[in-house]
Amino acid sequence: MKVMHVVISLDVGGLERVVLELLRRGRALGQDISVLCLERPGALADEAKSIGAEVYCVEKKPGLKFSTVGRIARVLKQVQPDVIHTHQVGALFYAGPATRFCGSPRPVVVHTEHGKHYLARKRTAWLGKVSAKFCDRFCCVSKDIAAEVAACRVAPARKIDVIYNGIDIEKFATAAAEGAKVRADLGIAPTTPVIGTIGRLSEIKRQDVLLRGFARVIVSVPEARLMLVGDGPEMESLKKLAGELTIQDRVHFAGYQSKPHAYLSAMNVFALTSRSEGMPLVILEAWAAGVPVVASSVGGLVEMLDGEKFGLMFPSGNDEALAAALKRLLTDAGVAKRLADVSRQHAEERFTTRRMTADYQRHYVEQLATQPARAQELEEGLATNR
Repeated sequence: MKVMHVVISLDVGGLERVVLELLRRGRALGQDISVLCLERPGALADEAKSIGAEVYCVEKKPGLKFSTVGRIARVLKQVQPDVIHTHQVGALFYAGPATRFCGSPRPVVVHTEHGKHYLARKRTAWLGKVSAKFCDRFCCVSKDIAAEVAACRVAPARKIDVIYNGIDIEKFATAAAEGAKVRADLGIAPTTPVIGTIGRLSEIKRQDVLLRGFARVIVSVPEARLMLVGDGPEMESLKKLAGELTIQDRVHFAGYQSKPHAYLSAMNVFALTSRSEGMPLVILEAWAAGVPVVASSVGGLVEMLDGEKFGLMFPSGNDEALAAALKRLLTDAGVAKRLADVSRQHAEERFTTRRMTADYQRHYVEQLATQPARAQELEEGLATNR
């Protein structure tokens, strides 16, 4: 089975890391894998190639460029994939129509929506409605996103499904030693309580709220330290805010790191303060690393933490409530351990790359089976890789 993933680019991000895991696991299932990037290959393109994927790029320029459809169609005719798997509406908007120029049988189109953006943007909702006509399955990474897709009538209910993201749980099992090295490199003692976050330093992530909350925490836990892992446009303004709050000597700006699991293992508490989220991989990774979580009560985070079964929550933007939750986990070892243990088990049971890839493979197979000309060929291929 030839599967081509279509993305805007393979730049560093949660969506792109999901695609890499789908490539890795898909290849293990016998898929012939490839990636089509609309704008640029991105920093992770070499990793995709190392997994065994062919990487193509049509170099789309900014704005609506309908000529991109023709460029994609030419790539599809060359590769002849059985399945096109698009990620985010921009990819579907161009790749979906391109499949209509591939002759018969055309590739099956499975789409994944990784975030919420239809209610807030009428133009995006229109793009979604147009694009969804060209996909056979419209998958969402959380129930919250699926509800928005249905409410905005982007796709009919018969097409919509929820497939949760997955992570490679195994790589977190032996990360403790790496966490100790991270602390040593940053000059943080093994017993010092560390609050941390990982993610792009951008306005939507609201790391400013985390800095303000941390300033409240150190009033009662003065030995605590804060670690921000990531880079982005808000870096300088966040450093300035840390200075204004006079906490700069307790805050570590670690920058972008290619191995975030090592930094997670250096933390006692993980905090995510975003004002909008779908289903962030970093929460799953914190769970797998055995780090208790505090998160803002927005979007898919509410669903993920399930009434605070798997982490503490606070109202978005409320640094006082955030500080209270952080202090609770730093000072109550019993609560912190209980959350860490139950969350790790939850991740191991429900959020593995094996489960995620199998769920998508099921949709590929079901849709390909509706094309009689491919049914026998598909069954023979699956039998070979069982």
